[in-house]
Amino acid sequence: MPGGVGLSPLAELFRACLHPVLVPIVLFLHWWVIWFTIGRSFRPTVKLLLLARLVSLGGGYALYATGALGLSDSQLHGNTLAWLVAFVAAWLWFWNLEAATIAWVMRRKRRSWQWKPYDLTVLGASHAVYLLGAALLA
Repeated sequence: MPGGVGLSPLAELFRACLHPVLVPIVLFLHWWVIWFTIGRSFRPTVKLLLLARLVSLGGGYALYATGALGLSDSQLHGNTLAWLVAFVAAWLWFWNLEAATIAWVMRRKRRSWQWKPYDLTVLGASHAVYLLGAALLA
């Protein structure tokens, strides 16, 4: 599928999430978020980060690459509401998939582990910053 030509706002966001300028910045930001919220050492944090990003970005890219997100009507592309809905949908996608992946790994190590509300808020905020950058690049 050609990059950016007639894509829906959600497809544009998923495509922009893989922008070569954005990916290293986001990897650093999310590494710090995982390290800060979970309190793991360097190697486990890197493993959690890579697994969580693989699940969320891999799934998002699969949706984009297969064309499952569809093409855009020219009127829809400039619609602010369509972009807002796409932003919220992508935010929920990344936040939930990564939170679930990290929780799954952490519960395998410590059965009683759960997310603290503050930690989930920090993770959600980091995804909002990431998607804002992607939206600016889209």
